[in-house]
Amino acid sequence: MKIHAAGVNDWDLGLLYGKPIFMRLFIGLFRPKIAIIGCEIAGVVEQIGSEVTRFKPGDKVYGDLSDSRFGGYAEFVSVRHDALAHMPSNLSFAQAVAIPHAGLLALQGLRDIAELSQGQSVLINGAGGGLGTLGLQYAKLVKARVAGVDSERKQEYMHLLSFDKVIDYEQEDYTESGIQYDIILDNKSTHSPFKVIKALKPGGIYLSIGGDSWRVTQYALLKKWIFKRYNKRVAVLGLKPNKGLGELTGLVESGKLIPAVDKRYSLEEVPQAIRRFEEAKHCGKIVVLVEPNRRRDDE
Repeated sequence: MKIHAAGVNDWDLGLLYGKPIFMRLFIGLFRPKIAIIGCEIAGVVEQIGSEVTRFKPGDKVYGDLSDSRFGGYAEFVSVRHDALAHMPSNLSFAQAVAIPHAGLLALQGLRDIAELSQGQSVLINGAGGGLGTLGLQYAKLVKARVAGVDSERKQEYMHLLSFDKVIDYEQEDYTESGIQYDIILDNKSTHSPFKVIKALKPGGIYLSIGGDSWRVTQYALLKKWIFKRYNKRVAVLGLKPNKGLGELTGLVESGKLIPAVDKRYSLEEVPQAIRRFEEAKHCGKIVVLVEPNRRRDDE
């Protein structure tokens, strides 16, 4: 397929730096096995295999390549048909690429694992990026109350998104506020398990979806003991790439989910795009436009 846009996410940092260290067992112990990184793509089908029936040349598609050896920061990629879905008809390529990874983290975390229901309270840590934007909207569809945590520079943006409560982590530690939530969706995982459960209601669930690898390991090792001792669940979400992407497409086309795009970069500017992500300066999704001769502000 011909790639028109690619999205920047935490996979890029992991593949670039080989961290956490155990990842090197899969991506290359001494040198990278992945020649071209890039996880989220949106583009147009160029050719199909003889047994492919879901797509035809010219179809606009998008998807997550983390189960297909990546390769998103390129002009073309060969990819399995089950790693793609038809792109929402009402989105540009730049908007669509904000959906597959962040949107499915939110859907699989809030719906499939946490089983979010009407009236529950949710806190999203690291709420000013692509995940927080889509997680907030999905939670509001279920009529939940949502608090968001991020840096001071993202507070105005988060207020515009209509979080019920906005927390500046540089001024307030949500685990020490005395407020408890039914669900915590954590994109950063910087607190110890014993701190995060203080912010959970009895029967609540804390979901780590990335961040500090040592903390994530602690959550995985202690989750059974914490449940027995405190009646609170701690879980680590392992994303199932592209599972539920068709459902997200429907929500987007009906206007119930609207992705937010931060800055747009050209393919030659991938290092700057990843640096912006690493510095956590983005509000919404950082996008790389792959079309030749396309300036980054054209779309």
